[in-house]
Amino acid sequence: FKGIDSVPQKEAALVLGAAVYPTRLSDILQDRVDTAIELYNNKKVSKLIMSGAANESVAMAKYAAEKGVPTEFIEEDPNGLDTMSSVQNAKKSVSLIIVSQSYHLPRAVFIARYYGMDAVGFASDKREYIKIVDFKKREVLASAAAMFRLLFSR
Repeated sequence: FKGIDSVPQKEAALVLGAAVYPTRLSDILQDRVDTAIELYNNKKVSKLIMSGAANESVAMAKYAAEKGVPTEFIEEDPNGLDTMSSVQNAKKSVSLIIVSQSYHLPRAVFIARYYGMDAVGFASDKREYIKIVDFKKREVLASAAAMFRLLFSR
């Protein structure tokens, strides 16, 4: 989904981690968190799950709180070291809106649905990203690896 009015209401927004700099979130991560805040403010979700490495999840939660989301509606997942683990860690949620850039969402939603989760994706593309071509190339490999891991490993 791309429009706030078209996305269905779900229990939580799963915000997938990305780079954090010493003084700020990366552009990609800031857009993801800003998008999740929009979902929360528009009552599309009742909680935000910030998933990434420890420094990412803490920075994401802090940013959302500074933007007005009450901390009791923010959950940190410091063990979301990749998309697969972030989705697996969120399995206790009944339904999810996965928040990421559009190039990343097909894999994330595929993984969630593979695990039987009620999940949709919501694109957080708010600007042009400097390394978008590199991100898309990496995503092709990551998607192939995820499919192999899910479909052929035990």
